[in-house]
Amino acid sequence: MPSEPSPTAVQRASRILRRGATRHPTEVKLRLRGGPEAVSLARHSLNDLQSELGPELFEDMRLLVSELVTNSVRHAVAATESTVMLELSVRDDLVRCCVSDPGPGFQPAEREPDDDPGSGWGLFLVEQLSDRWGVDLNAGTSVWFEIDRI
Repeated sequence: MPSEPSPTAVQRASRILRRGATRHPTEVKLRLRGGPEAVSLARHSLNDLQSELGPELFEDMRLLVSELVTNSVRHAVAATESTVMLELSVRDDLVRCCVSDPGPGFQPAEREPDDDPGSGWGLFLVEQLSDRWGVDLNAGTSVWFEIDRI
């Protein structure tokens, strides 16, 4: 299990967390510098949502966020220099997450039987655990997923 991010690492990330009632979703917006701390910072920023989502949905959502941030850090151009944006919205009916980076993007492909069994499972997990997901290529790459709550 990843360790808690250092206070200085948290200070480098900008974060907005807004909680609201039924008409106003809870939102997390986080700007992360690419690099080894990005995933743990993203995971840590979601901890306040556990009671709102319940344990199973919270763990699924946190796993998928970790996978998308990992992919952004790993595949974006100059990953240690680039910025990864995490935007997550929790509504009564839906959890929606989008992770964006300045990378060149990709076309999603299904796993093949001869693919490396030790890696490359992140998007497979996103596909299995979310209700919808996709990739948008507009001035960078945005990968998003949605999980229905009803």
